[in-house]
Amino acid sequence: MTQFGTAVPRSRSLPRDALVLAAGMGLANAGNYGFNLVMAFLLGPEAYGALAALLALVLVGSVPGLALQAVVARRTALAAGAAWPGAGWLVGRAGAGLALLAALAGPGLVLFLHLEGAVPVLWLALALASTPLLFAVQGLLQGRQRFGALAAVMVAGATVKLAIGLALVAAGLGVPGAMAGVAAGATLAALAGLRLATPRRLATRAGVGWGREVAAATTGLLGLFLLANVDVLLARHYLDRAAAGRYALGAVVAKIAFWAPQFVVTVVFPRLVGGVGRRRLLAGSAWVIAGFGGLLAASAAVADRAGLAVPVLGGGYAGLGPLLPVFAAIGTGLALVQLLLFEGIATRDRRMGRAVVAALVAEVALVAGPLHGSPGQVAGAALAVVAALAATGWWLLRRRLDHPPLPAVP
Repeated sequence: MTQFGTAVPRSRSLPRDALVLAAGMGLANAGNYGFNLVMAFLLGPEAYGALAALLALVLVGSVPGLALQAVVARRTALAAGAAWPGAGWLVGRAGAGLALLAALAGPGLVLFLHLEGAVPVLWLALALASTPLLFAVQGLLQGRQRFGALAAVMVAGATVKLAIGLALVAAGLGVPGAMAGVAAGATLAALAGLRLATPRRLATRAGVGWGREVAAATTGLLGLFLLANVDVLLARHYLDRAAAGRYALGAVVAKIAFWAPQFVVTVVFPRLVGGVGRRRLLAGSAWVIAGFGGLLAASAAVADRAGLAVPVLGGGYAGLGPLLPVFAAIGTGLALVQLLLFEGIATRDRRMGRAVVAALVAEVALVAGPLHGSPGQVAGAALAVVAALAATGWWLLRRRLDHPPLPAVP
């Protein structure tokens, strides 16, 4: 069992924690979005479409680590920050497994994504190898409610990724250089998080409960991350390369709406574990997420009408402006789904995870079937599926809160 010297504080200010984490995550997200915009400008639509597909795979491949973060945070919060049993056993094996899986899938990815070589896939494997450690230490910091340190880890990773990726792409290394920056950022962030978390020793074995809990969380989170990124992969496969690049840039707006309010989920999750004031926490969190998404969608619409939508990126992205509010709505729906999914992880309710998997299947069927003739059709299919999923999730939650299960009879 891993020991820590500092317990979770018994009483903390929710607004102060949210403000600290929002500022840090805002800087980190700005670095990540800046990375996408700079790469779109330097690489052009065709090469950037390939990079965006690889970045989507990085997000999907980080799902086991994110599930581990949720379980570590949950158990750390329940144990008052004093225990983290079994995570060390999972971290090394998960990292090695992800890297091996990416390497074995390399030839298929080169063909499916129309890459010019296998070097970007090798950098993808190195980036994925660091994610379990990165998310495990983030779970430690989250469960102990050390949100300032958690924000510092995120900012460090985004800064290194942007700096190294920009330097290598400017030097002419193209998509492989950009992916090298991604791998460097993930590795440094993991090492910085390990330093800040200061575990005294890592457990060498994991209990059965760890494996089952992480596997259950992984199912729903994998479905969510695939749902948030499968449209970019399908667009790259079905659309021509220039249209796929335009879609990938529009999807950055969806990522902004999805990730920018993530600090809300991160801050309230340890409190959802405790079960006190769950209805109030969820309602307030949903209003914050929806308000940000509405503001982003309105801003995108105004920018398009004023002729300000992506004008500096070149004529290859012309015509994207009218779709930007649609992408903002997609990201907002995904952020609400993420809130519901983490509420299910906190309470060990798996129904939302199953609903996410069903929605993923529906979106793939829609896009692979009739709706892949244009970026607008792909985005419309994604929005319809996400909206239906969010509505279903809120209905399931309200039903459970209004009719809680009876306690088991001894």
